[in-house]
Amino acid sequence: MINELLSSPLLKECGVCALMFYAFYLVLQFNKSSIEALIKQQSDFMNKIFELYNKLIESNIFNSSMLQKIHDNIVNNQWCPYIKRINAKDSEKEVKND
Repeated sequence: MINELLSSPLLKECGVCALMFYAFYLVLQFNKSSIEALIKQQSDFMNKIFELYNKLIESNIFNSSMLQKIHDNIVNNQWCPYIKRINAKDSEKEVKND
């Protein structure tokens, strides 16, 4: 079989490089559908990852806003119930004095 291929007139006319190119072309055509399926699968996977990142960013923004509110309450002494009562009493005294 190989001897017949090596002595064929097609090989003598086209050359080894053309035969190798044709073999590569045939292999590529056979694998074309599997390569396209892999590309589509990778594209779907990347779209799912993108949606996941969008949800994570939204939850991160929400969590940081909630933490900022807690931080503001702590800085303004509105977090502690004892301080709340003292501030409420002080504000009542200021209202009575005015």
